[in-house]
Amino acid sequence: MPQQSHRIKPFKILGLFLISLALCLLMGKVRAIEHLSSRQLVQQGIDRYRAGDFRGAIAPWQAALDQYQTSDHQQNQSIVLENLARAYRNLGYADTSLTYWDQALSIHRQLGDSTKVGQLLTEKAQTYTRLGQYRQAVDRLCARVKENRVEGDGVERDEVNCGEGSAVAIARAVGDRAGEAAALGSLGDAQRLQGQADRAEVALMASLAIAQEIRQTTYEAAASHSLGQLAVQRSRVSDRLADDAQQRGDTADAEVQRQTALEQTQIALSYFEQSLALAKTNDNQGSQLQTWVSMVSAYHRAGRLSDAQKSYGEAIALLSQLPDSRITAYAAIDLANLLPLTRSLEVPRSVLSGATCGVTLITGLESTEAESLLKQGLGIAQHIGNYRAQSFASGRLGHLYECQGVYKKALSQTKQAEWAADQDLKSLDSLYLWQWQAGRIFTKQNQSQDAIDVYGQAIATLEKIRNDILIANQDIQFDFRDAVEPVYRELAKLRLDQTPTAQVITPDDQETSENINAALTAIDSLKLAELQNYFGDNCIILSSSEAEQANRALASQYDKTGIFSTFITDDRTAVVLTLPDGRQRIEWVPVNQQTLNQQVSTFRFRLEESLYSLEAYDPSLGNTLYDELIAPFITDLEEAAVETLVFVQDGPFRSIPMAALYDGQRYLIERYAIATTPSLALVDVSASPERRNLRALALGLSERATVDGQDFRPLEGVKLELKTIKAKLPRSQTFLNADFTRSRLQKALQEEDFSIIHLATHGKFGSEPEDTFLVTGDGEKLTIGELEAAIRQSGGTSQIDLLTLTACQTAIGDNRATLGLAGVAVQAGARSAIASLWSISDPSTAEIMAEFYQRLKNPDLPKAQALQAAQVYLLNQDTNFSRPGFWAPFVLIGDWR
Repeated sequence: MPQQSHRIKPFKILGLFLISLALCLLMGKVRAIEHLSSRQLVQQGIDRYRAGDFRGAIAPWQAALDQYQTSDHQQNQSIVLENLARAYRNLGYADTSLTYWDQALSIHRQLGDSTKVGQLLTEKAQTYTRLGQYRQAVDRLCARVKENRVEGDGVERDEVNCGEGSAVAIARAVGDRAGEAAALGSLGDAQRLQGQADRAEVALMASLAIAQEIRQTTYEAAASHSLGQLAVQRSRVSDRLADDAQQRGDTADAEVQRQTALEQTQIALSYFEQSLALAKTNDNQGSQLQTWVSMVSAYHRAGRLSDAQKSYGEAIALLSQLPDSRITAYAAIDLANLLPLTRSLEVPRSVLSGATCGVTLITGLESTEAESLLKQGLGIAQHIGNYRAQSFASGRLGHLYECQGVYKKALSQTKQAEWAADQDLKSLDSLYLWQWQAGRIFTKQNQSQDAIDVYGQAIATLEKIRNDILIANQDIQFDFRDAVEPVYRELAKLRLDQTPTAQVITPDDQETSENINAALTAIDSLKLAELQNYFGDNCIILSSSEAEQANRALASQYDKTGIFSTFITDDRTAVVLTLPDGRQRIEWVPVNQQTLNQQVSTFRFRLEESLYSLEAYDPSLGNTLYDELIAPFITDLEEAAVETLVFVQDGPFRSIPMAALYDGQRYLIERYAIATTPSLALVDVSASPERRNLRALALGLSERATVDGQDFRPLEGVKLELKTIKAKLPRSQTFLNADFTRSRLQKALQEEDFSIIHLATHGKFGSEPEDTFLVTGDGEKLTIGELEAAIRQSGGTSQIDLLTLTACQTAIGDNRATLGLAGVAVQAGARSAIASLWSISDPSTAEIMAEFYQRLKNPDLPKAQALQAAQVYLLNQDTNFSRPGFWAPFVLIGDWR
């Protein structure tokens, strides 16, 4: 065996020399730093920071901090700590930044410097806002926010009241007007991004007024810019409402919403122009750049393409003149994303969200220009060491390559984006985007298992940040339906595409069963996320693992219940049946989404029309949907002796009663008890309370009412309805008309225990939660959230078992409005709810409720079967009440036992 040579090769010698040289240089820098005074070190850091070298600023500041800590100079320590916090914030190291803010706050609290404490709380809150953690920001800026209407000089004005110890409260207490303006401006930004538009406007207007009063033009420009962004956000909401109205065929409302969107866009442009003028006066080029970028999309929304192009050009020119910074990095990224808006007025929203590919972004010169801007943004982000900006630049580059079909480069950039996002564990709101993107790329390459794996990672990441992201509207074109919902849907579709159809799958077939259950878990998680996004309530949603455990626990309890889950894709719909013994079957309905929406809307319209039509109702109208959704499973249901069907519905299916589906001879309700739930995970699996000596709190409105300019006609059958409840459940309390108030409801719940709350009044479920409310006897709105608060504060010893809402209504074709109806039991804090899909004022409601409560007194009869009996009773009457328009709209939501 030849003897090994121990001589070092020339290239190794060179390598060791370079390493030694680098170490010598580093040690030289350290020694040089050691010999500088604290003041010189601080100035050296400031010089590097101003040049955009945030990483380079840290070493001298850290050395200065060590010297100040040795000499116990607390004021100087705080100055350096603040500088370090800002440097790390710009680099994207959130945890480190927050640690330094806390240390600086601790010093000033010890010194009793309240003014500085308030200012530092504002800066700390801004760090949370940059991370997308808006709740944390709001808590530090203005805990327990309330808006009061204050009279003064004959003019009403809004005022923000904040809890003691928050930044706004401290600034007011010490008379720090500039600090108050900064805190209110930061509060408004956080609330805007949190989706609290009205509160944001109050805070931003207050900040603007103070800034103008003290002639602080920097804060004035910032507040004006944020108010412009808020107006754009409202314009987007109005456009969404217009789309929903158009979908349900309400062209008049769609036109009103389009006009509102245009008005809000004009307001936005006015604020942006004001902000731009102030930024020019201050010679603040960074602020000018941000405003020019914001104006591109605003002009595009206003239909002013040439102005959008001009703003884009101004932004590009300014970008080339400014030194590297966080502002220029994000401007380059945003300008690449906004490029389609300079080419055409017809650009889908989903293109800007990164959900789909736009033609103008994937061909020719536009592609080259976008790539150049994204690479410029990436270079800036790398130079200043900002991982978060690196993440978005690499991610958008990956999306550009994805749209071009260059999948190898797309995946490489996407992985780089994931890596950059992962450097800061608090930047998960960008990490999930790139995991989702990787899933799309793998899917396009037919690598299904790899796609499934990364989609699962994306959903796991989403669940970690769900309390912030699902109730927020982020600056980076965030929209739930474009930027969150598809993640769940694409994973579910991947799973279901791998399962056989038209055959029963047993739990023994582990691989296929796992695919179906994983798909159902994804769909269930989507339903939970939809509800949280709708209600803006972090208490609703469960994690996927919790949802899966709840589903299994629920399925094991019911031996005569079949569970239907529907899942709609662009070109077809999956229907999955889970039988009591765990066997499952999947069928695909080969109908595209547009045709399906039309089928559902027509069916719903005909059902409602049967209330007033002089012609006999044609039950065969329910044949088509029956054949698509139920008929393929009838043999399985009969063999399993199923008595109750529970529907976990998707999209438009939530707006129609399954009870009225027709097999050619009988309605579905004549064969099965029926219930619905937004998610099986939300059904309370604990033992139901004993139904003995039932007691209801029944409140109703029979008179005409006007709320927010909307006229509600009298409900003639309500008096009889309440009288019937009292007769069937003698221990009940009833309050009618003027006696039905929010305070009376609260007082009654505090004084007595009730298992049932029955509200016979106008109710509306709208596209937005603020449009979802009940009408009280004194003409006020009662939101579902307020009802839940009254129930929670009642001090009762038991949970409300049933909430009944009659005379409510949801709009045909408004899928988002049905979320309010689907989640009403959960949001109100009840085990179950019965609600009507459309308003019925006829005495038929009293009849069906009388039958229902009479049956409900039987403790052994499940609620679903009690409602079934009442509906069958009415349809068998030899009167108009036998038409499904009278009995079908009552749906049982939640626990059906």
